[in-house]
Amino acid sequence: MGLEGQIIRFHAGGEYNDSQSDGEDYTIQPGFVFAPVAFTGGNIDSSLESIVSRILPLCSNYVVVNEYVSTCLGSYECGIIARALCEAMGKLLQEYLAFVSKLDYQSREPYVDGRTLTMSMVHVLAQPSIRTMSILYHVVLVVQNKKGGTLLNALQNLKALNYTGDEKGNEILTHLLNTCAVPYSRMLKTWLKAGKLHDPYNEFMIEVTNRTFQSSTTMKQGMEWEDWCRVQDDHVLSSLDTSSEIVAPTLTAFGADRYRSTSNMTAVDKVYTTGRYWRAIHFCQDGSPVLSSEEQGQYSDDANMLLNPVKLSRYIDVSYHKASDSLLHMMLEKYDLLSSLQFMKKYFLLDQGDFFVEFLDAAESELTKGLPTVSRGRVQNSLATSIARTSDLLDDLQSGVDAPQSSQLATALRCSFKKQSLIEELDDLHRKKGASKRNTRNRDLTGFEALQLDFKSIPFPASLVLSHSQIRSYQFIFRQIFFAKYVERQLVTVWSDHQLMKQMVSLSDALKLTFCLRRRMLHFIQNFVYYMKFDVIEPNWRELECKLKAAREHRSNDNTTSSTRQFPRTVDDLLYEHNQFLIRIITQCLLTNSDLIRASTKIMTTCLLFTTQMKLFMGTTKIDEHHKLTAAECSKLRHTGQNKKKNDALKTEFRMQREERLRRCSDRIIGELTTDNFQHMILRFDEVFSANLGEFMKSLKSDYGRRSNAHLTNLFMQLDYNGFVSASMEEKE
Repeated sequence: MGLEGQIIRFHAGGEYNDSQSDGEDYTIQPGFVFAPVAFTGGNIDSSLESIVSRILPLCSNYVVVNEYVSTCLGSYECGIIARALCEAMGKLLQEYLAFVSKLDYQSREPYVDGRTLTMSMVHVLAQPSIRTMSILYHVVLVVQNKKGGTLLNALQNLKALNYTGDEKGNEILTHLLNTCAVPYSRMLKTWLKAGKLHDPYNEFMIEVTNRTFQSSTTMKQGMEWEDWCRVQDDHVLSSLDTSSEIVAPTLTAFGADRYRSTSNMTAVDKVYTTGRYWRAIHFCQDGSPVLSSEEQGQYSDDANMLLNPVKLSRYIDVSYHKASDSLLHMMLEKYDLLSSLQFMKKYFLLDQGDFFVEFLDAAESELTKGLPTVSRGRVQNSLATSIARTSDLLDDLQSGVDAPQSSQLATALRCSFKKQSLIEELDDLHRKKGASKRNTRNRDLTGFEALQLDFKSIPFPASLVLSHSQIRSYQFIFRQIFFAKYVERQLVTVWSDHQLMKQMVSLSDALKLTFCLRRRMLHFIQNFVYYMKFDVIEPNWRELECKLKAAREHRSNDNTTSSTRQFPRTVDDLLYEHNQFLIRIITQCLLTNSDLIRASTKIMTTCLLFTTQMKLFMGTTKIDEHHKLTAAECSKLRHTGQNKKKNDALKTEFRMQREERLRRCSDRIIGELTTDNFQHMILRFDEVFSANLGEFMKSLKSDYGRRSNAHLTNLFMQLDYNGFVSASMEEKE
């Protein structure tokens, strides 16, 4: 019982001098030893000393075990699992004390045949207790200062490494594991079944990092999916690592679709993801994922499942698919995720031209300014007005609280301006992968080059798919397409201005090089925009849309119909498909190829400078004024009330005036065209454009033949459909 006597004393450990053993000094562990001769009054019989010395470890081990149990049961910081272990060990200690009481009784009352209890008999009777206490002492040494999953792993390792084949040791350790695994099993089941967690002492493998669940609005607006919780590696059970090796056979046994993203998930990942799915469902339902006191006891405390890798793997897999199916159904049906992605396609991928035209008509004057002088409020107001004119989403939002999330996205959409150009941002990404820094800034950015779309907040659960990294990918694509379409718009305006000079036959020779250069620029930019929108975005979008519709149809049929088509069966599959959709678009829009994106940007910048110079040139020719006067005269002639004779005379007068103005305008234009500055400008633009186009086509030709870059073949053939560019490149070489 851990009490000292006259002959047996407790020693705290260290150097010890035993006069009964020739007076030698030696080191001992803390425990009970024989007292020195000075205290005993004489030597002890050698046979009795031998028997007692073999019983003393029982007493020493009991003191250590009892101290650990008493300390842990009185300290809440040890955790629920450690206290459950101590309760199980405490019952074994009570059995040991009952055995000691029985020995005490037998030492006082002789047997029926007159025999008395001897030390030899005590030693024989104490053998089971000696073995049990030795095992408990070993357990205390292993689990001391541990809690939670770390404690369970220590017990499992102790059982596997030290007591394999030991029937008594296996029995005791199995009993201890089954008892102390109950709290962990309860936490695991509530996490897998409801996404709820009651872990006041931080013992579970999952830690909820954000506990502000009371404000559901804050949780739903702009919260990162990865920030909800995290895995505590120290408390991950070793049986979960073992179950990861049998995930694939388990999936097959349950008839699950072995999709790419799901089949690569470990058991730990599935536990982590399953709880997040349930928490997402609670947030969608405006419920708080806090475990109530009634729910804490509704799950069975089956510790056998927790310690069996096969059962644990199957249980996790079933729970994962149930949570995923529930959340997937909610996202596709109740919150209509497809409409949110269609919103992203319309505004970030510029799917419909009406928004682009409305927005530029309203904001072009501001966006042409330098970035420091752009009025962000005016641009934002133009954006909101353009959305209202080209969409009925805002009307849906005002109609009631059940408006689709795409309407909420429309109200949260805002414009922002980056201080870096698209190439500089991409260079930053490449530098993270080891690429060297390249200085590309030689002028201030304009509003067109710095503009990007962003959200003030993204409603939940659309924010699961439209995470920060996904929004950034959309922004890269938007900046590329928006700038290209703006350059196309400017070149079309120049083309429209050039049509005013078509009737001046005398200018045809002088404007031949200018018209040819403008036609080459327009050919490049129109085919480049067509390639991005109809050869890249549209096919990939159709593929993603078909998969989402197939998943929704599969869910609406209650999973009763079998289909050979591939479509997302879990939320992870959905996130994977959307991510692959963006990766394909970014890659095929040349954003991952620094040489191609740099060359294409040089070409578009050259085209933009050309359009600026052409506008200045058209302003000096005043040909627009000539056409305005001609249109006014024609209108006046149509609405005149004079007779036919006077009307014919008026027509003749107007015709003579128009021919005179046309002659003066032609002379003025010829004067401008024959100047050295204009001719040098056109020749320089032609030289720079041809050089940049040749660089782009050379990079394109060197890359499109590879299997991984087969998408570039179509772009190359569109830009060089008649072999003119290739022939020009060969001539220069």
